[in-house]
Amino acid sequence: MNERVARALAGVCRSYVRGEVFSPGSYDLVAEDWRSLYEACGRHCLTAVGYSVLSDSLQSDAGLREVKLTWALACRRIAARHHRRMKLIAHIGRALRASGIDAVVFKGIVLGECYRSGDHRECGDLDIYTGRDIERATEAIVAAGGIFEERTIKNTHIRFEGFPVENHVYTTDARGRRSNRELELRLRGMLEDVASRRELPEVEMSAPPEMFTALHMMRHTLHHYIWEGITVRNLLDWALFLDANGSRIDWPEFYRVCEKHRMRRFADAMNHISVNVFGAGICCDVIGFEPELGERILCDVMASCDDASADRSGGRLATLRNLLRNGWKVRDICGRSPLSELFYMTVGALFQRRLRF
Repeated sequence: MNERVARALAGVCRSYVRGEVFSPGSYDLVAEDWRSLYEACGRHCLTAVGYSVLSDSLQSDAGLREVKLTWALACRRIAARHHRRMKLIAHIGRALRASGIDAVVFKGIVLGECYRSGDHRECGDLDIYTGRDIERATEAIVAAGGIFEERTIKNTHIRFEGFPVENHVYTTDARGRRSNRELELRLRGMLEDVASRRELPEVEMSAPPEMFTALHMMRHTLHHYIWEGITVRNLLDWALFLDANGSRIDWPEFYRVCEKHRMRRFADAMNHISVNVFGAGICCDVIGFEPELGERILCDVMASCDDASADRSGGRLATLRNLLRNGWKVRDICGRSPLSELFYMTVGALFQRRLRF
């Protein structure tokens, strides 16, 4: 991805967040850049977002007809997958309710509500929290047609008509440091608070409070950024969530938790990208910004899908390679030594087969 395309990709995100018309002339795009921009949107899980912003620009230039048709067909396939998956999720929700299980859906579907259309956020799997009812919930999903795949310390993996479902007893990887378990306890407490949830009638499940989504998204995104790498879609998630729900967040408490769990610098870097680059509205006076770190993260994320700077192959060897390659993330963002992170990761993997809170 050249510099023009990288700037245009950030501009697409800004136009999407602010609802503004995208101006190709501001980015000096040449004909071959449009194909590169389409491919970049695909790598960063923004195919539908990009087309919704750029369709008028593509329509006005006859030389871009092939790119426009390819892009439009890709969006049609994404929309079809989304609608099929929503039907499957509703089927799962009905099966769980019929078994007396109150499931909380989080991550993908909840974040999709912040987009102009739910099918603009490509959703790879379904994440639900059933807590102590995890075994009964797994049985109910399997009885409804799911295929059980495996049980991990964190969740069970089920495939429902080809659609992956993760049924959680823990919402994060709470192994290793004691602070990881403390944060998991806080997050689970929010999910167990029935009064703070809201119903999603279309899938017959509940959605978590906004404070849970804010803290979980920050922890989840930071964890993936350090160990596996993320895409621009993860950055856009925070911008859209901030724009839609920022006024509902208890920011002093949010920052207190972020400080305790070494997420403060990352949160402020994400705020810089969201507000100063993507154009999300400033919801209050207390949110902070880390412009230098934010720009470094944005450039790193944009480059990561081009030069394979993160190994997404999975497994512990890939995790180790990413840690050694990207130790600066642990040092500069979390203020910790990469070797100490490696130690606690090893302890968690070898000895914490079952967590005790």
